[in-house]
Amino acid sequence: MSSRGQLSFDDLGTPLAEATLVVVDLETTGTDATSDAITEIGAVKVRGGEVLGEFRTFVDPERPIPAFIASLTGITDASVSGAPSIRIALPMFLDFVGGAALVAHNARFDIGFLSAQAAACEISWPRPQVLDTLTLARTVFRRDEVRNHKLSTLAAHVGASITPDHRALSDARATVDVLHAIIERLGPAATTLEDLSSAHRRVSPAQLRKKHLASAIPRVPGVYRFLDAQGAVLYVGTSRNLRSRVRTYFTAAETRRKVLDMLPRAESIGVIECATPTEARVRELRIIAQEKPPSNRHGLTPEKAHWLRLGAGTEGLRGARLARTEEDGSAQIGPLTSRHDIEPLRGLLTDAIQGRGAALETGARGVPAPDPGHHERLRRAMLDDPREVLDHVAARLRAHVESSRYEDAEKLRRLALTYLAAAHRASRLRALATVPLLICARPSAEAVIGGRGWELLAVRHGRFSGTTLVPAHKDPLPFARSLALTGIGEAELAAPLCQGYHQEAEIMLGWLEGEGVRTVLTDGAWQVPARARFDQEHLARRFSRTGEGPAA
Repeated sequence: MSSRGQLSFDDLGTPLAEATLVVVDLETTGTDATSDAITEIGAVKVRGGEVLGEFRTFVDPERPIPAFIASLTGITDASVSGAPSIRIALPMFLDFVGGAALVAHNARFDIGFLSAQAAACEISWPRPQVLDTLTLARTVFRRDEVRNHKLSTLAAHVGASITPDHRALSDARATVDVLHAIIERLGPAATTLEDLSSAHRRVSPAQLRKKHLASAIPRVPGVYRFLDAQGAVLYVGTSRNLRSRVRTYFTAAETRRKVLDMLPRAESIGVIECATPTEARVRELRIIAQEKPPSNRHGLTPEKAHWLRLGAGTEGLRGARLARTEEDGSAQIGPLTSRHDIEPLRGLLTDAIQGRGAALETGARGVPAPDPGHHERLRRAMLDDPREVLDHVAARLRAHVESSRYEDAEKLRRLALTYLAAAHRASRLRALATVPLLICARPSAEAVIGGRGWELLAVRHGRFSGTTLVPAHKDPLPFARSLALTGIGEAELAAPLCQGYHQEAEIMLGWLEGEGVRTVLTDGAWQVPARARFDQEHLARRFSRTGEGPAA
């Protein structure tokens, strides 16, 4: 007769002594994560009370630093001159973080800025576990002990080795001391990372009743599915470590309403073990698209997208739900984040190519353009060269700024960025969709037999075809040839611009654009489109030139 063994200490969570934490602090040009910019990142990596490393960099905010911010932090325009942009600094920081949990004082501010910048730069945000020393401090240091919970007050109260001074690295160092004081104060109540993250919350009765469902989950990459009594899928997720991730659903750290409402109906948890996290993310998308779990939101209908399409011949611009082949002289950009972007974008491109007011003359449905030359110029602006549109936008921005119409200028700038993002997104999807087979290798972040090795990924027309791990001492070519024999049926589902599976293709693109990627086998040519053409820096340069004279 089998019996359930006693849970080991490791089964209860990640011991704090073994948990790697990265304490981060930012300096910024303001408080709005959607419109302000980061000027400095400072971080300290710790484990078991020991400092493993530090990270610090200025960041060029690509805008003037307000005087009051400069006086507060000491960071001036001269300080950030020559510093990397956030598009360079953020990947550097994420490499430093690795798989660690993030800690910040008032984490909503710092992590909100980082995730917002990642989205703006089309950098994959790893969704790390986050601890907030402000929230934890409010739990362990009552108001009769400290007058407030500002970092400077707490640092002085716990005897921190450094005084916060509104500079990123020194504030991060002070936060480390505050964090260690909080852990010491909590004592046995926080022996694991999960305990610490939920020390300020209470577990719901449903979480306590259902906690046993996670008892047999393995520590491997894969997909997990919460199932009801009839075996129907309620919720789907993925993780590099299924055991650690699934167990968080039964701790007080889980506060999402859709999850808490789902748990009482869950009767079992099924897992699909995967060779790599990349495979797991693709399987998650495909399961969500097929099963349409009621508690998932993202990825339910990948076949439904919004594009801005320029028809063949002399047809004008219009919205479309399907991407089609462009061999007939048509073009499209997208997928767009909202159908409400279609008309503003149509107006922007039409006015830029045909002259101000042309969008009103063509009508909402985009009637044939009066001049065939306009069609070719529109197509070029959508596929290859945004300069004509950006020059139009830059001139209008300059006029708005000189007239102190800052709200109109910001609205136009955001519309231009929407155009650039849609065109850039389409160019990447277009390039990958044309490649019949691409097999690449990159250094593996996962453990491989004999130590570290290579992760191989096979892609057919932008669709995931297969993956495997190769030990470092092995030749990857035989493994690549084996991958070339798998997933052949994926080619039958290929579509222009990865229509219907663009989310999956973007996972593939994120992997292919990672550090250290090498091509092993290919059928056809994969030509990575020039990123700078559809980049917001291009707009900034065109705008700067409007103050100097005609744009080149």
